[in-house]
Amino acid sequence: MWYGFIQQIIIGVPFGDKPAPDAVFVALWFVFGIVFPIFMLKIKLIIEVRDDGLYIRFMPFHIRYKQFLHKDIEHYESIIYSSFERFGGWGIRTNLKGETAYNMNGKQGLEFKLRNQTVVIGTQKPKELQRAMDSLDKS
Repeated sequence: MWYGFIQQIIIGVPFGDKPAPDAVFVALWFVFGIVFPIFMLKIKLIIEVRDDGLYIRFMPFHIRYKQFLHKDIEHYESIIYSSFERFGGWGIRTNLKGETAYNMNGKQGLEFKLRNQTVVIGTQKPKELQRAMDSLDKS
């Protein structure tokens, strides 16, 4: 977008075989050259283990925390997985088996078997998350 913006708007040479009008190109440049990159820098996955369960928030997509209550978690375990093979990529993903993933990068995480679904939470610190979940089991 930046290259096309400079070429068409600054230099004045139409960008592409069928160039968009300048006003449309400026609007697209603003959205995809400015707003979207800033938006992408704000993405983070917040994972909290509280007394009653696991809470996650995938910012800026979740306004509130998504909760997985301790009473609904039947089993969990640390796993190594391929996000692309199992879910088709990173982010908030659901595969054909109905499993849901919340991950940003890497291939480590915890798999939670809930009463009615399987959820994978990706984390760079799976041992810490598992220890925090284990402490819930003991309390």
